[in-house]
Amino acid sequence: MKKSVLLSPLVALLLLGAVLLTGCGYGRRSTKIYPDRDRFEVIGIDISAHNGDIDFRKVAAEGIDFAIIKATEGGTFKDKKFIDNIRLAREAGLKTGAYHFFRFDTPGYMQGLNFLNSVRGRQLDLPLVIDLEEWANPNSQPTAMVLNRLSEMIDHLESHGYRVMIYTNKNGFARFIKGRLEGYPLWICSLVDEPKDMKWHLWQGTHNGWINGINAPVDINAFKGSRTDWAVFASGCMTSAAADTQ
Repeated sequence: MKKSVLLSPLVALLLLGAVLLTGCGYGRRSTKIYPDRDRFEVIGIDISAHNGDIDFRKVAAEGIDFAIIKATEGGTFKDKKFIDNIRLAREAGLKTGAYHFFRFDTPGYMQGLNFLNSVRGRQLDLPLVIDLEEWANPNSQPTAMVLNRLSEMIDHLESHGYRVMIYTNKNGFARFIKGRLEGYPLWICSLVDEPKDMKWHLWQGTHNGWINGINAPVDINAFKGSRTDWAVFASGCMTSAAADTQ
């Protein structure tokens, strides 16, 4: 996702310039939606305040099925457009989810509190997502400490009846997930190439998609499965037992 709020404008500008120089596609509008709809029945986007104002009705008219929306980061940050984005996406008929950018240097319990404070009581269709990546995080944090904080956050979310999904890239999968947390639904970033040698539910295939209704490049994602599978997966953010008590 690479949407941590901790990047300075100068750093962001330099990174954008590097992308342009390497020909990754920023600034070149394309009508192609990738991953390919000929191969995947269910396609979605993930967004944050960085994407600006979005016309979700135009997005839905493009055949987009879902939107996963940034809610929080670390122990205190809240995305300023989360509430409006959730409301407008649902009004447009999109399935919705929420994600939290995980900070390696912040206790997991505090991050869980922050996330739940934003999503509690809101109607969501997908598991709560923990965005776990080294980008914009301090690499001085030992892997064991990061995993302890991650487990603390997962435990806090699950203790309140929420389903959990983890987003990461290939490096994050190798460092944090493989052999440890593979029982959780995985949302994997693998640009252009479909991820192999791992079980995944969502695949983020590009950061450079162009969709009507969004005036900037946007992340495009595919669900691995049929529409019947999707109906089960997008059946709510809470476990069945927890939902029954609401």
